[in-house]
Amino acid sequence: MKRKGLTWRATILVAIGVLTAALAACGSSSTPSSTSSSPATSKMEQILGHAPTGLAAQILQRNQIVVTNDPNYPPQSYVTKSGTLIGFDVDVAKKVAELLGVPVKFVHPNWDAVPGGLKVGRWDVCIESMTRTTERMKTLDFAEPYYYTQGQLMVRQGTPLLTTVDSLKGKKIGVGVATTYQQFLKAVGGVKIMTYDTDANTFPALILGRLDGVMTADLTASQAIAGGKPFQLSGQPFYYEPLCFSIRKGETDLLALLNYTVKTMREDGSLTTMSKKWYHGFDVTHPPASGVPEFEAAVAALKGQ
Repeated sequence: MKRKGLTWRATILVAIGVLTAALAACGSSSTPSSTSSSPATSKMEQILGHAPTGLAAQILQRNQIVVTNDPNYPPQSYVTKSGTLIGFDVDVAKKVAELLGVPVKFVHPNWDAVPGGLKVGRWDVCIESMTRTTERMKTLDFAEPYYYTQGQLMVRQGTPLLTTVDSLKGKKIGVGVATTYQQFLKAVGGVKIMTYDTDANTFPALILGRLDGVMTADLTASQAIAGGKPFQLSGQPFYYEPLCFSIRKGETDLLALLNYTVKTMREDGSLTTMSKKWYHGFDVTHPPASGVPEFEAAVAALKGQ
C-alpha cells in the first residue's frame, strides 16, 4: 500500500499497527464547595493575575469544564468495545482540565452543531481538532495551535488514484459535513461532494464503491488503512492545517487560560508525548515540512484560478 511520492509522514503512518493505550474513564462532574479558596481558583488566579471572569468564572463555579468531542474520529478520539472514550484529543482535553484544576466532562454533539453550541454556552470549549480559519474566527476565538494535520485524499484499493485538483472534478468525494475538506472541494469546483455526519462514516460508502474517494486528515486516513480498511492514500496531501481549541468570542480569561495550557504542554513535553503515543512515535505538534500550502492559502489559490 506504500506508493512512491507520498510525504514521509503519510507513507510511514500507513504502516501503523493497532494502537494501544492505557484506558482512562471519561471525566465526570463533581459538586463544588466554595470557589473562593479552591485549588482551581488559586491556579487560575495565578495564571491570569486576577480572579477569573466570564465563562472561566462559571467553569470554576460549577467545578467542571465541558468539552466537545467526536467519539468516531480515530485516532483523535473514539470509543473502545468496552465503551471507554480514548484518543489524542481525549488525552489533550484531560491534560487541559488537569492544568486548570477542574474535572472534564465530554459531550458529543454533531460537528456542525459545535459552533452554535459554543456561542450560546451549551459547552465551554471544542477540543476535537478544529481548524482555525478566517471564516470561523468571525464567530469564535481560537487558542494557539496544538497540532497539525494534512488534507489527504484516499481511494479504495484497485481504483484509480486521484492526485491532482483536476482529477477530482466530476468525482464523488465523501467528507465530514462542515469541515475544511468540504470547503476545499467546493473551492475546487465540479466535485460531487457527499457529506456525512463525521469523517469515519464515509468509509462504508467508499468500501462499497459508492464514492470515488474520501478526503480527511492524513492521520485519520492512515489509521483507517492500518486498521485493515481496503483503502490507499492517493498522492500527496493538498494542504496542511493548524488545529486549535475554540470557544465563543469575547471570553478573554478563558482564552488566556487555554493558551497557557497549550504553552505549558509544549514546554513540559507532554503534548509531544501524547502525539507520539497516538501517532506511532511521530510528533505532529509542529507544521509538516512537506512543502504543501496551509489550508487558506490553498483555497485562495483555487479561487484565484
